Amino acid sequence: MKKARWKLLTYVPFLAIMVIIGIIQSFMLANENVKPYPEPFGRATELQQLATYGEPVQMIGDGSFTYLAGKTLQFVTIDEEGRHHTESRPLPDVGVVRAYKMIDKDHIIWIGDGNKLYASEWKSGSWSSKNALMENEIIRVQTVVGPKGNSVMLAYNDSSLYVSEFHPNAKLTWTTLDIANVKQIHGAWDTFGSSLSLVYAVSKDGSESFHYAKLAEASWKPLVQIKLKDVDYATSSLDDMALGVDGSTFITAYTTSSRKSGKSTLHMLTFPENQPNRIQDEVINLPVTKGNDSDTILHPTFTQSTSGEVTLVASSVYEKNRRQTSQEVYKIGFKDGKMLNASRISQFGGFAVYPIFAWNKGSSLAIWLDAVNADTYRVYYTTDQLPYADRMNSIHAEDYQQAAGNLPLFWGIGVLTALISLKWILLPGLYLIVISVFWQYHYDEHAKRHFGISMAMYLVVKALFIGDYRKPIALQVMPDFLQSVWVSLILLLLFAAISYGLTRLWRKGLSERNVGLEMFYFVVLDVFMTNMWYSFFMSPATLS
Repeated sequence: MKKARWKLLTYVPFLAIMVIIGIIQSFMLANENVKPYPEPFGRATELQQLATYGEPVQMIGDGSFTYLAGKTLQFVTIDEEGRHHTESRPLPDVGVVRAYKMIDKDHIIWIGDGNKLYASEWKSGSWSSKNALMENEIIRVQTVVGPKGNSVMLAYNDSSLYVSEFHPNAKLTWTTLDIANVKQIHGAWDTFGSSLSLVYAVSKDGSESFHYAKLAEASWKPLVQIKLKDVDYATSSLDDMALGVDGSTFITAYTTSSRKSGKSTLHMLTFPENQPNRIQDEVINLPVTKGNDSDTILHPTFTQSTSGEVTLVASSVYEKNRRQTSQEVYKIGFKDGKMLNASRISQFGGFAVYPIFAWNKGSSLAIWLDAVNADTYRVYYTTDQLPYADRMNSIHAEDYQQAAGNLPLFWGIGVLTALISLKWILLPGLYLIVISVFWQYHYDEHAKRHFGISMAMYLVVKALFIGDYRKPIALQVMPDFLQSVWVSLILLLLFAAISYGLTRLWRKGLSERNVGLEMFYFVVLDVFMTNMWYSFFMSPATLS
């Protein structure tokens, strides 16, 4: 029975170490994954239904938005506590439905069969029969909300741009503009709401350029029409653009991708409302970490509050440390057409695309997508409503479960780093071998002394080589209070003390003292504990 207990004691410390350090590492990783919270916003909420179209969700009122999910339209409303309520409606047509726009919650327009523009109205729980809005084929449609809540449609194909104000159940009068090869277009009303300004990108004959047009209200005839600038097509290509108005300044945010590196850059093209020829074009950098700017900025979108405050959101890289890098949503503020600040408003650890920002009864709401594959996207939202932030900004049981799932990877790294530890053992190992071979009597008679000397050698060598576990890449993921070399040395002594105490207990099961065997057990226990602990920090590092 004594022998069985002794054998059990041999293995129990290793199991206990795995459990204790595993719990600590799970707790640390769960905190690392979700903190710091993007104050004043709460952690992201994932909606149940996946989006099946890569574009920003469409806002349709205070705290309400819609998106396409397979054969249904999802209508989501965020209440005063940040909880979501979803209504599902079928598509308005059994045929093709793409590039749809919600005029309001009950009126929809879309490009359908034959690339024609259609409209339908939601009545008594179903969509009315589709109504063709124009005879011409189009490739895209955009809407601009007027100062009185009216919606103006901008539909275009390869040869023309068509403009009309939308009226439900009425025959529309379209104005045709000789604007061809439009790649993207956005519109905004002037200060007094008497004219509609357009900024659009044209792609023709291997070149891309920005243009400006000012249209008279109602007639939609051009009052001003000029070219703003060319995009350097030889080195980069235009990706996305957005238009905002800050006071009397028009701001066009656009992203370009380098043809050589693939780097995506955010630009700001600004000009006074009445002087579009006075353009300024600058590159906007968003910080990733101190001293480093993002090389991936995607999908800029402007939002304007009722008080006139202009906000731009974009997707940009966020690098928490070498282990935690994600594509998050950033909010950029402006004053008098100049960028004021940029702050991160999401923390979900994925790849945020197609972000949108909105105000909702004194609070802010951000929604974005995260690609599952080429055809489906997860939908996330976050808000700065106090009840929502209080509810979401805490660690949940699933956070610990997800963190615990990484333990095999960390411990695998620990096995690899154990190879480093061989040099710790070399000096005390040689000492014991030499003593046992050339001074056997003294080795046997003074076991306590030789065990102490060999252990001291082991600890000195371990302290001298503690830098193996303090590589700069490993320090990046250590909390501040663990980064001091003194803390590492204290941990060294702590692990050694625990290993020595357990070795003393284990030694009682030996019939007679065996210094080599005791030292071997002590070292294996200490190396196991040390490598398992540091595996958490060494996981993003190399062994070089």
